[in-house]
Amino acid sequence: MKKPKTPKIVFVCTGNTCRSPMAEQLLKRALQQRGWKGVNVGSAGISAKRGNPINPKSLQVLAENGIVVEKFSSTKLNERILRDSYAIVCMTETQREYLLDARWHALRKAGVEGDIVNNVYSFSELTGYEVLDPYGRDIDCYRYVFGLLEGGMSALIEKLRLSSIVKMPKKRGRPKKTQN
Repeated sequence: MKKPKTPKIVFVCTGNTCRSPMAEQLLKRALQQRGWKGVNVGSAGISAKRGNPINPKSLQVLAENGIVVEKFSSTKLNERILRDSYAIVCMTETQREYLLDARWHALRKAGVEGDIVNNVYSFSELTGYEVLDPYGRDIDCYRYVFGLLEGGMSALIEKLRLSSIVKMPKKRGRPKKTQN
């Protein structure tokens, strides 16, 4: 019997060194804080150069907020990610529009026929606002972007219905007594 695939959420930005790695780390932390398991979280860039490190300012802002990133290497968005992800969350509506078409072509190339279910979202579609690109700006801009991302995580978790796909923590304690 084939083991079911673990659902994967992928955050997408342009270069996969600033916004999407911060979003990836924030969702991982949010899931961990809830005790939820069984979801892979990653990030990728539409124009990423494979293997680039996370931007030092993103790294600094994450560290300021208690998130230590020990290993990170940028990933270029590819057909496998487009085809196999449970949800793809883009930082802007423009990126979403581009990826809807790219995903459709990737699925058709893989032989998927019939209706294709949309799983490409923009951050604004889930939270009400886009996330600007802080690349080349000062550290305060990175802090602002971190705040936008962090502020949208609860809405993102709810609207992607992650509670329906995660493994919930086992309840601890004594079983309740039943009365006869």
